[in-house]
Amino acid sequence: RYVVAVMAAVALGLSLYGSFVERHELHTVEYTVPVEGLGERLEGYRIAQLSDVHLGSFYSLEDFRELLEKTAEERPDMLVVTGDVFDNAGMTMQAARLLDSYSDRFPQGIYYCRGNHEYLRGIPLLEIALQDKRIHNLVNSNVLVLEDSRPLYIAGVDYPMQREQFDYLAEAYTKKAMEGVPDNAVKILLAHHPDFLKNAVEYNAELVLSGHTHGGQLGFEGMPLVPPVFEYLRGWYSQGATRLYVHPGNGSWFPFRLGCQPEIAIFTLRGR
Repeated sequence: RYVVAVMAAVALGLSLYGSFVERHELHTVEYTVPVEGLGERLEGYRIAQLSDVHLGSFYSLEDFRELLEKTAEERPDMLVVTGDVFDNAGMTMQAARLLDSYSDRFPQGIYYCRGNHEYLRGIPLLEIALQDKRIHNLVNSNVLVLEDSRPLYIAGVDYPMQREQFDYLAEAYTKKAMEGVPDNAVKILLAHHPDFLKNAVEYNAELVLSGHTHGGQLGFEGMPLVPPVFEYLRGWYSQGATRLYVHPGNGSWFPFRLGCQPEIAIFTLRGR
């Protein structure tokens, strides 16, 4: 009976901690991304990533404002947001205005790609919300961010909602997103689903930034504690010279996180 009682108490404690403490314990992680032949203007360039905010019952507009404020305080050169932000139709217009209001806090701008939950809540509404904003809405497209000996391009792909056609669509989306990008460019691809790593390799992208998996929302000492549903679940992966980072997300599928804190990820480009 004593063992059962202790186990029940531990389970309750972990449940309360995961529900009311850890899912609100935002932390900042910093990584160095080595880039061959990086130019002088891009040396030390800093990119902040947020993902999977899931505005709605478990993440308010005020929570989002606090997240953006803390991110801006890190003083990165740009902000990228890799999908599943606009997850409540009633908040979409306000959320777009809020995100846009932070454009001046990121000198090189805000770049965004869609996730699957944007499709669930309505792409037409989202397009209306973003049409007059300064946010770079990357739908199978790219932007020249900075000229240098190797110019920096940010590309973004749409989310393939037809799962049975995922491979075909991912290939087609990536090809369109990379149109016009010079071979010698420093290429960063924003893709909500991490499986786009396989496509980014074909274009010699230096970095793929993704989300979608939430890092499983459960982990221990940095290791996910969920079945391997995703090939790329959390953190760093590489294929060839292309590196992928899977962000653990800022919001939740359900209001619980354990061993998988929400984060602001900062990437600093360094020559090698």
